[in-house]
Amino acid sequence: MQNKNDIQQSLLKLLIFFEFMFLLLGVSLPLATIDEFWFFSSEFSVVSLAYTLFNSREYALATIIIAFGLIFPILKIFQHSLQSQFLQTLPLHKFALLDIFLLSFLVFGGKMSYFYAVDLQLGFYFMLFSILLSFLHIIIVNYQFKKSKL
Repeated sequence: MQNKNDIQQSLLKLLIFFEFMFLLLGVSLPLATIDEFWFFSSEFSVVSLAYTLFNSREYALATIIIAFGLIFPILKIFQHSLQSQFLQTLPLHKFALLDIFLLSFLVFGGKMSYFYAVDLQLGFYFMLFSILLSFLHIIIVNYQFKKSKL
């Protein structure tokens, strides 16, 4: 029985590792490309967006992007790996899909507009996979908890 628990714990650690790597790739690689008026094209990532906002002296927006796009997801991953009492009290799971949700509005606007188009890039999918792995981790831990209670 102990050997099975060791394997499960090793798999959870591997899941956390991939969640963290996908998050880092997701925030550094381009999330989307915006084509405006059929001539201009630009792509952005979470890191480049925060950097551009910071250089434009939009400190509040840059801080929000860094907090919700980088710091909260990393704290959530640490919450999974460290099992800290303080981190357990924070409702970090409520912010898991916020950036994906906001990006969906941008994509929807691009589909409804004749003036710009939005194409999702690799960074979006890495962020999405990171979030899905986070949910998978929660499901596995809850299943193990319920199974141990039986």
